[in-house]
Amino acid sequence: MESTSSTRRIVDFLERNVIGRAVVSAPVTAMTNDGATEVTYVDQNLFGNLTVRADGFSFDLTSITLGRRYGVDEHGEPVELAGSMDAVRVYRYDMTERSSTGELLGFGRFVSSTNVQSDPLAGTCFVVRMTLDGDELIVEDTQIGYGDFPARGGRRRPVALDGTYRYSVSDGQLTVQFDQSTYDVDPASLQRTPTGEEFPTQHSEEHTDRDGQSFER
Repeated sequence: MESTSSTRRIVDFLERNVIGRAVVSAPVTAMTNDGATEVTYVDQNLFGNLTVRADGFSFDLTSITLGRRYGVDEHGEPVELAGSMDAVRVYRYDMTERSSTGELLGFGRFVSSTNVQSDPLAGTCFVVRMTLDGDELIVEDTQIGYGDFPARGGRRRPVALDGTYRYSVSDGQLTVQFDQSTYDVDPASLQRTPTGEEFPTQHSEEHTDRDGQSFER
């Protein structure tokens, strides 16, 4: 059956190329809060705990973030430390094959965080679609509701974050390209409005293979 073979190909991709591996991003710097805050951070993502069912599968993503938030002056220059972005978060993807279309749809949900303050992503959930585009796995996340993101004056504001991940392998090395967009959310109607914040594409790659050997650069 075509739907089953499509799901099997994605599970095979995960087993061969993703599960048990770790990728580290290049540093990312972006402006948030209408230009009032500069964020800079690095992510390391690890993948594991793949469980396959008759109608789908699940796996965990552990994300280690190291970063800082800075307040900026009228010239856009960082002038003061506004907070830490350091946290270890665990997310769980749970995908189901839809028999009506053969597509893989599911959810990605926040499981835990080491953040000692209010985590912007605590309690959040994403609708997820996974597809294969040639030799790449495409994962599209659409946040349900909103998270509590830092705002001016130490406040929080309702913001939704959507993302698209492209997983690919070249010469045995896993790379991940991540693009994100953010939306201000009306808490009454849940209507979204683009924040206008621009985040550069985040590029992550494996530094060592499963035997601990470094990839040649």
